[in-house]
Amino acid sequence: MNIEIVITGPLGVNTYIVSNNGSAVIFDAGGNEEDIEAYLAANKLKPVALVNTHGHFDHIGAIHPLMKKYDLPFYMHKDDEFLLTQGKKVMQMYGFGDMEIPVVTNYLEHGQKLDISGIVMDVIHTPGHTPGGCCFYIDGIKSVITGDTLFLESVGRTDFPYSSTQSLVDSINERLFTLDGHTVIYPGHGAKSTIGHERELNPFM
Repeated sequence: MNIEIVITGPLGVNTYIVSNNGSAVIFDAGGNEEDIEAYLAANKLKPVALVNTHGHFDHIGAIHPLMKKYDLPFYMHKDDEFLLTQGKKVMQMYGFGDMEIPVVTNYLEHGQKLDISGIVMDVIHTPGHTPGGCCFYIDGIKSVITGDTLFLESVGRTDFPYSSTQSLVDSINERLFTLDGHTVIYPGHGAKSTIGHERELNPFM
């Protein structure tokens, strides 16, 4: 199993492509679908699903075109579905162009174990940054994809009307910091880290 990063969208989202035996799951396809398609083609990978940590505009820009091109399912937590329609407005408001609003085909739930073409992951609901934010622990690479919940020595913003600082702190303490300290963190932006590093040195926790 392998994980690679393609930087996408107007705010530089880490789009993760996790592959196994020629199949690939795409996490947080924020934009630049041509770059994602080029990576898949160059590595002879067949995309099998789109999975999102949350529904903010910078994480969803390439979802509709990739769904359409490859006939892919789109997984996200139901509590973030309202953000998809907001995303189109936010992109236009900030002059980032336009996008087609994607339609969620599969809803995620906390504790769910997904097996998508042999790519197995545990769904960890981590509300705080957004109500439906989720992280994905992938035992095959001893890693967790954290989206905008947990970063290298930082955490996700909670200054939105639907965010909650207390929920974010609780989510990280109760659902992420309980993972093995060697677990690698792959965040929505910036450099990777480990659970152990963040337990010791994250100034926001």
